[in-house]
Amino acid sequence: MLKRVKRFSITYIKDTVSAYVFLLPVIVGIAVFTAYPIIMSLFYSFSDFNGSYATVFYLENYKELFSPDGELIPFMSSLGKTFVYVICSTTLNLVLSYVLALFLRKNIKGIRVIRLLCYLPCLIPGLASGLIWKDVFKYNASGIVSGYGLINTWLYKMGLPLFPFFDSANTAMFSLIVSGLWGLGGGLIMWIAAFENVSPELYESASLDGAGYFRQVFAITVPLTTNMLFYNLLTSLIGGLQVFGSYANYGVGPEESLYFVAIRIYLTAFGGNLGVNNEKLACAMSWVLFVIIAALTAVMFKTNKWVKYSDE
Repeated sequence: MLKRVKRFSITYIKDTVSAYVFLLPVIVGIAVFTAYPIIMSLFYSFSDFNGSYATVFYLENYKELFSPDGELIPFMSSLGKTFVYVICSTTLNLVLSYVLALFLRKNIKGIRVIRLLCYLPCLIPGLASGLIWKDVFKYNASGIVSGYGLINTWLYKMGLPLFPFFDSANTAMFSLIVSGLWGLGGGLIMWIAAFENVSPELYESASLDGAGYFRQVFAITVPLTTNMLFYNLLTSLIGGLQVFGSYANYGVGPEESLYFVAIRIYLTAFGGNLGVNNEKLACAMSWVLFVIIAALTAVMFKTNKWVKYSDE
């Protein structure tokens, strides 16, 4: 018995050590590149950190952030622009990807190829797709036809007024939201997967009761895919509030129309056009954004009674 226990213990220890050896790169990566920056950013947000060292621990960064004479108004302006983008972009993407998935759920010849074509744009890196849309939406205020993008060239040849797209503060947000629809295929795949989990027997029973297509969609499909809707809504909210990719192609937009909160945090930390770094204030902004995201996430989980899961 003792030999068996001893042998089991040695084997268990060897297996455990082997497992942790394989996990070590991931553990070190999370500790160094995730946990450590998170902890230090919280510390820096309460300090006078100047990029090299910190000497004082205080609340001045948060006082400056929430002071009307400090960064409160610019920060709230960026936060407001971010919320407008999140609400409009999330709503359009969820609704249009859901409708597209309903059309492409049929088992007809060639449907797999169509689904693949709809998904392919998602494989293009964000920077590359941004450059594509920037060229398509190009607007030349000087009036030189050769300088127009694809859309404005069509409008010019049809004798219609040109559209400024990213060159105007009034249309930059709209243009960014429209260009974001390029990635509808990502949501399409997830919706189709959710549709596959709905029992066909429910549709057969509904058909026998005389329910039409739209009745079946709103009475069966939509309620039984609310779990995926909740997931997509939550991830879109979290990702949208951290939107940053637009900065590489469009900067902060004309009249700062695309000056999102994540971009403000970045420019506050690394200077931007001002050439002044304020890492400690940027850390404070980051934690305020974290609290906002955490609060909204908690509210969504508290109010998710409308979500139906397959085991219910």
